[in-house]
Amino acid sequence: MSNLKLVPELYCADIEVTKKFYTEVFGFEVKYERIEEQFVYFTFGGVDIMAEGIAGVGRRWLTGEMEKPFGRGVNFQWDVADIDDLYSRVKTSAPDSIYLELETKEYQCADLVAIQKQFIVQDPDGYLFRFCCDNSGATK
Repeated sequence: MSNLKLVPELYCADIEVTKKFYTEVFGFEVKYERIEEQFVYFTFGGVDIMAEGIAGVGRRWLTGEMEKPFGRGVNFQWDVADIDDLYSRVKTSAPDSIYLELETKEYQCADLVAIQKQFIVQDPDGYLFRFCCDNSGATK
C-alpha cells in the first residue's frame, strides 16, 4: 500500500465553536461542510481533519458514551516548520487553550538524542494537539 493518509474525524459538542477555533486559532480552511449534518472538513498544510457535531443528523459511530473531555488517552502530534509563529498565534488568540507551554525537550531515540521544541493545545472539546519542531536534528 502506498499513499495512505490518515484523516481523523472528531466529534464535538458545538460545530460552530469548533469551526471558529480551527480556522481562527490553528489557521485551517474549510474544504467543505454539510451544515445540516453539523459536519466540517478542514485542511491546512497537508493536514486534514473532520469534525462532526454530536447532535447532528446522520450516522454516528460511537463506541461508548461521549463525555468531555473527548479524546482521552490520545494526542495528535503535528510536525510544524515555524513553531514560534504558531505558538504566538495560539497564545494571542486562545491563551486558555494552551495545555503545555512551549518548551525544548530532548528525547533518546536509540543511540541518538532528538531535540525538539513543542507545545500542546487543548481544543474546545478536550482533544490534545502537540505541535513539534525539530530544533537541531538528532545527535549522538
